[in-house]
Amino acid sequence: MSQPISFDWAIAPETPDTFFSEYFEKKPMLIKRGQPGYFADLLSYAEIDRVVSTMGLNHPEINVTKSDGNITPADFAYETGQIDPVRVNQLFADGATVILSGLHERLPQLARYCRAMEQVMSARVQTNIYMTPPGNQGFNPHYDSHDVLVLQIAGSKEWRIYGTPVELPLNDQGFERGMDVGEEVQRFVLEPGDTLYVPRGVAHDAVATDETSLHITTGLMFRTWADVLAEAVIAKAHREPAMRRALPPGFANHGADLGAYDDTFKELMDLVADAPAGKLLAGFREDFLTGRVPRVEGQMAQLAALDTLTVDSRVGGRPHLVYALHMETEDEQVRLSCQGAEIVMPDFAASAMEFCLTTPEFRLGDMGGELDDAGKLVLAKRLVREGLMQVL
Repeated sequence: MSQPISFDWAIAPETPDTFFSEYFEKKPMLIKRGQPGYFADLLSYAEIDRVVSTMGLNHPEINVTKSDGNITPADFAYETGQIDPVRVNQLFADGATVILSGLHERLPQLARYCRAMEQVMSARVQTNIYMTPPGNQGFNPHYDSHDVLVLQIAGSKEWRIYGTPVELPLNDQGFERGMDVGEEVQRFVLEPGDTLYVPRGVAHDAVATDETSLHITTGLMFRTWADVLAEAVIAKAHREPAMRRALPPGFANHGADLGAYDDTFKELMDLVADAPAGKLLAGFREDFLTGRVPRVEGQMAQLAALDTLTVDSRVGGRPHLVYALHMETEDEQVRLSCQGAEIVMPDFAASAMEFCLTTPEFRLGDMGGELDDAGKLVLAKRLVREGLMQVL
């Protein structure tokens, strides 16, 4: 790969600043590169063949579909849910699209890609892989309830962009059959090495051209301000008895004047208005940090390497870490939260910890911060054991 996996790499030559200011949650972004091998290290037909044919996956890890919707799991999976790879390949040969969900949990290169995206988005990221035979499509026009970033790996697809039936839909506002998707507003062919961003709610469909298409759809699973407001109501209700009172007895009876409670509702909403946004967001951040399962390739070898670690060893933070450092002044400690781990150390180690997490390669003895050589070795060993650093 010509450069490390990152969000910048996925959208180059566009910049993150341009993406977030002009396209994010606003309109599709198409990047035509003319570099067919740009994403070749992420995935290939041969790897998909190996996954489908030898990994013993289950439905819905693998799904098979056509735009006419006449394929069911019984057509390609046993009663146990395990897929029949022979039937999957037969259906594909007959024009069906094969979808592999969650392959980032099985293929390290896709896991690295998702981690890179999560670091930028502060959101859970997933992949769906679509392999479509020539001239076919998996779905009719529809919109997604999450933003997507599409990476075209091989082959090509003609995409059509329509209107926005629901602007920025929530998860429970999914596309329903029969919805009006509006007029076609854009049409283009996505070729190997191209990238496409589609905001949630924007209707679209895609048809493979005269060659088999393989692409990665990256799902960006953002939390919303509605989630924060809901959390604010729950948090406030734990402190305000008025919010815990029962709804008026008889309110559901015919003829009850429901509008009479508008003032009560406004008073309750006023109680939520002063909810501390920072504290609520801190809770969401902690949920995100603790929910990131470690991805630690080569960790057994890393632990073995600790026996020979010296101040002259080359080390570095693992890529794409998302972390928080909490200074606990009263106890003179610093607490690190990162990918499910929580490490507490004396507060004078804080700058050294941050240096280790953010520096991809350095001589251990050159570690920034205020630790002596013995302290540097102790910290490095602890972070390597926790999967946050690696010996290079």
